[in-house]
Amino acid sequence: MLHMTELARWRSGDEDLEAESLHTDGFVHASPNEQAVLAVANSLYRLATEPYCVLVVDTSRLACEVRWEPPSPALSAEWGGTGVDEPVLFPRIYGPIPREAVVGVRYLRREPPGVFTTVDQRGFTAEVLDLFPHPEGGWFRSLWRSGVWARPEGFEGDRETASAIQFLLGPGDRCRWHRLRSAQMWSFDRGGPAAVSLGGSGPSPVEEERHTLGPHVEAGQKLQVVVPAGTWQRARPLTAEETLSTCVASPAFEFEDLEIADAGGSLRFPRTL
Repeated sequence: MLHMTELARWRSGDEDLEAESLHTDGFVHASPNEQAVLAVANSLYRLATEPYCVLVVDTSRLACEVRWEPPSPALSAEWGGTGVDEPVLFPRIYGPIPREAVVGVRYLRREPPGVFTTVDQRGFTAEVLDLFPHPEGGWFRSLWRSGVWARPEGFEGDRETASAIQFLLGPGDRCRWHRLRSAQMWSFDRGGPAAVSLGGSGPSPVEEERHTLGPHVEAGQKLQVVVPAGTWQRARPLTAEETLSTCVASPAFEFEDLEIADAGGSLRFPRTL
């Protein structure tokens, strides 16, 4: 069974996990499958701003009773979430979850305007580097923020002057068309080459340039690719190897400055996630 919880709660201390519902309702909520987790997330946690994870719980390691009961409150498919058919029963854990009962951790991917879309499992590199699902595709972790603030021209508020993330694209991953209000530089770290396409600065992307980010400079690959502010971009690995890079943005990256192309137009996050 699967239990959705705040990432900070999972990573704090080594005590058994006690959700608030254990004290208010007498049990800990859980879900029977990933579809149900997404329905719960999109129905009940769509306004949340903190990161969540999904714990894989081995019921044979629980000392307390588990009952399979109808969901309450009823889950809906609003906000683009995946609904759950009424006959589906949800496990309720009538006691805390011992940490030794958690046999796996998965991570919720979120896309604008804040919809939870998939429950993803990290590969080896993402696990070692502690990376998380990025709305654009791939995996990331914040590395650095300048701590120096300014109000750039054209921005509604203050921004830190620069930031950097670690960014991983595994085989088959895609960083889809998106653009930032900031200029960005991709810097190759390790792995195989990736195609970085630039799509102009119009209302929708049209590929105008393609660069190969990779280690083989003698073959025309580039160790850095610069993307001007407001320019559409996308990326994908060119081989069966993953591509690990560092992305620096100036002014610093904020989710509210991210625009992602969609079949129905472009989408923005309404707030920081």
